[in-house]
Amino acid sequence: MFGKKENLIGIDIGSYSVKVLELKSKKVGYVLKGISEVVLPEDVISEGSIVDYAEVTRCVREAFQKGNFSHKKVASALKGTGIIAKKVTLPIDDEKQFQETFRWEAEQYIGKKDLEDYNVDYEIVGNIKQGENVDVVIAVARKDLIMDISSVLESAGLKPSAIDLSIFSLINAFEVNYGVEEEVVAIVDIGNTSTQIIFVKNGVYEFSREVDFAGKNCIEMIQKKMGVTRDDATAKLFDIESIEYDEELQSVIKDFSHQLAMEVKNSISMLLTSGQLKTSRCYICGGGSAIYGLKDTLEQTLDMTVSQFNPFANIDIDKSLDMEFINNNLYKFNCALGLALRKVDDK
Repeated sequence: MFGKKENLIGIDIGSYSVKVLELKSKKVGYVLKGISEVVLPEDVISEGSIVDYAEVTRCVREAFQKGNFSHKKVASALKGTGIIAKKVTLPIDDEKQFQETFRWEAEQYIGKKDLEDYNVDYEIVGNIKQGENVDVVIAVARKDLIMDISSVLESAGLKPSAIDLSIFSLINAFEVNYGVEEEVVAIVDIGNTSTQIIFVKNGVYEFSREVDFAGKNCIEMIQKKMGVTRDDATAKLFDIESIEYDEELQSVIKDFSHQLAMEVKNSISMLLTSGQLKTSRCYICGGGSAIYGLKDTLEQTLDMTVSQFNPFANIDIDKSLDMEFINNNLYKFNCALGLALRKVDDK
């Protein structure tokens, strides 16, 4: 009755695939108990919105059955144009008085007329002190997006207990693996259709930006330059041995990597200009982070250390799991891991 609350099962529904992950708490830390992935048909999710509910539901159900998970209470995440995360500094004397100020602040980003169409939440960073400003992280998500993802999960026979923003799931996954870094770090999640660039300092969200440039763009660049089908371009992108002997293919991938690196560099400049915060290092994850030479191009362009963000760096892995599958798909599961850290009945 007074035991530890169980972890929710994390379900990351991206534009390329559904990733599902289960953790079990131990005395110190966590053990990975279940993991699975099912690739989605093309374009069933667009800009974070579900287009084909039946297909997404089918893939969620298949991924859940495939992983043989222990219960059906799940957490999932939102990303795309329908969400906003913002760190602001506000005068707060007490949290009750802050409610009205908070609503006014949210209206600045959404508009008073449209506020009823959004779920708005906040977290006060640090302690409230009389007469002093306090940092507040505001999270905003369209209600229809929350309803859509909840509906898909329920239709798949699951029990949605938490819908988070993928930004915060990635931050949670980072902290459990790497701890709290005092300097500003950039987490760059390179997905199929978009890349999220998130800045964290002392474990607290500072700023983020999402750009519509990711793995799919690299495949399209290969198609256009080399005159091949989409399937052939995809195969070429992930055939490391072929890339090493194909200078034309290397050139296309290098061009993509440089364009992406410039997007990250521009985001770092935005943070420096707006918040006077200098980024010290960068961590990359997502399916696109494995693209040939991308890490090196980022290091050269950003002039800083770039590391792969391993979601299981500080997580034990159950011996019954398929290590070959985990190693081959390692950096796809960062968001799912952050979601799986959530507990039943968490706020």
